[in-house]
Amino acid sequence: MSDLSPSENSVTTRGRRWKFRLAAVGLGLSVFVLFELVCRAAGWGQQAGSGGHVAEMAAVRPLFVPTADELRYRIADNRREYFADESFDARKKAGEFRVFVIGGSTVQGRPFSTQTAFARCLEMSLQQAASDITWRVINCGGISYASYRLVPIVEECLGYQPDLIIVCTGHNEYLEFITYAQARRSRTVVTAYRLLDRLHSFRLLEIGLTSLLRSEQPSSDAVRLPEEVDAVLDHQGGLQAYCRSALDRATVESGFHENLNRMVDLVREADVPLILVRPPTNQADCPPFKSEFAADLSPSEQDDFLQQLSLSAEKLSRGDLAGVQSAVSELTALTAIDPGYALVWYQLGRACLNARQMEQATQAFTRACDEDVCPLRMTSALEAEMRQVVADRGVPFLDAHQLLTELSRHGIAGDSVLVDHVHPSFQSHLEIAFGLADLMQRSDWLAPSNPNWKVATRQEFAAHLQSLDDMYYLRGRQMLDVLKAWAAGRADGSPLQIEPDPAR
Repeated sequence: MSDLSPSENSVTTRGRRWKFRLAAVGLGLSVFVLFELVCRAAGWGQQAGSGGHVAEMAAVRPLFVPTADELRYRIADNRREYFADESFDARKKAGEFRVFVIGGSTVQGRPFSTQTAFARCLEMSLQQAASDITWRVINCGGISYASYRLVPIVEECLGYQPDLIIVCTGHNEYLEFITYAQARRSRTVVTAYRLLDRLHSFRLLEIGLTSLLRSEQPSSDAVRLPEEVDAVLDHQGGLQAYCRSALDRATVESGFHENLNRMVDLVREADVPLILVRPPTNQADCPPFKSEFAADLSPSEQDDFLQQLSLSAEKLSRGDLAGVQSAVSELTALTAIDPGYALVWYQLGRACLNARQMEQATQAFTRACDEDVCPLRMTSALEAEMRQVVADRGVPFLDAHQLLTELSRHGIAGDSVLVDHVHPSFQSHLEIAFGLADLMQRSDWLAPSNPNWKVATRQEFAAHLQSLDDMYYLRGRQMLDVLKAWAAGRADGSPLQIEPDPAR
């Protein structure tokens, strides 16, 4: 008989039960740990999974179609509203190195066009550097095209025998936000997915499950986007539709990460190299497009805030050192009252710039872009997503923003290198091309035979600019005015129709 009392017996029994339960849980977990180790050892699940894409095209039309004689491919007529004219030989020449440059209007060369875009400058640079190779750089820049619309273009272009794919994206992720944000995922879900996606076993299971579901039916979780861009600012009342509560930043940031990973997967499956490019942003000379007060600020507090903001701007405009220092102090205090009001950060950046406080100015300008309720420029969160993909997947990377920043007055990108909020000047396009050519050389895709290729390219580009007719420049200046009006919410399209959000 046991010497233990009934109560002691009960405690011992419960202890044994807990030990058995913990042992069972440990055994179950060990199976998953073993599976993960096997996946890593075998190289399974190295590629990222689909990430639960939140956007799919209602239909995907080809960007390029064969000409009547089938000797060339050209931009399809039904894509000309968003893409400039471009073509290439259907049969790749012997010794040809074919590059596709894919992205938004920055790639296309807006407010001008492909003739002065960095893709054209890159082709000039490569030909000057190594004339024994036939270099062909094809511009696939689509106006207002975000990363989720670029994925099928990357997939299509891989069928045209490319030797290199260059993707420049990041500015357009919020242009269709009302449609795109109808699929909402909580930050907790996004964080959990990120943690699980580090496991090779999870990636392997996700890839298998995604393939199975795609073979049976389209994803029910994905938002069905229209065939072409439906930008909010293309409509009357578009700017008014932008508000902080409608910006599902976690979903957009996660989707951007997934889209970049998907592009990496596609090019690696095709054994084609990829360069990712961070596009440049005008920080110093472009205020936020829309600011919004915190919900807990009363109307009188908002009036006081705006009055103080106006007084600080007056002090700043005087230009004297005492006024500048006072403006910096007052604007810093305002950022503490409402840290989400984008314009105050921009004004603080201008004040710090005048005070020669360059690091503080850069931080304030970056915050102004991040707090912009109408984010037409790449945010620091989206930049972080791109850099994470670059680091995780080992992708060659060009930071075009940093490149132009180093060429800017005061070391902050502004009107000296960009013609508006995001589009580079002619010379900036040339510098981006040089940056890409340098990166290609470091990656052993280019072996220059002409040591003076940059000087020769500058001369050729200058002659090229002289050869363009006056109408090219006139149309560009007119388009610049249109772009500025568009960004200010003055588009003359149809009134915006906002569908009710089922999640609210």
